[in-house]
Amino acid sequence: MPVSIWFNTPTAPFIRERRWHPTQEILEHPDGSLTLHLVVRGLNDLKRWVLGYGRGAIVRSPPELVQLVREELKA
Repeated sequence: MPVSIWFNTPTAPFIRERRWHPTQEILEHPDGSLTLHLVVRGLNDLKRWVLGYGRGAIVRSPPELVQLVREELKA
């Protein structure tokens, strides 16, 4: 499943500094933020990982992961 996660400028260096997944691709933005693209099999572990970055990360796709994160934040 293709995944896209945006990371803000203060969080981006922590994402740049290591290889998180064999399929990862990073799109750099002029403001210093970045978008991480991955292809994964499951979403639950990824949900927990993204939540660890708080407001520094926003899931852009897939809609299923966006919903999982929203539900966790509401709870």
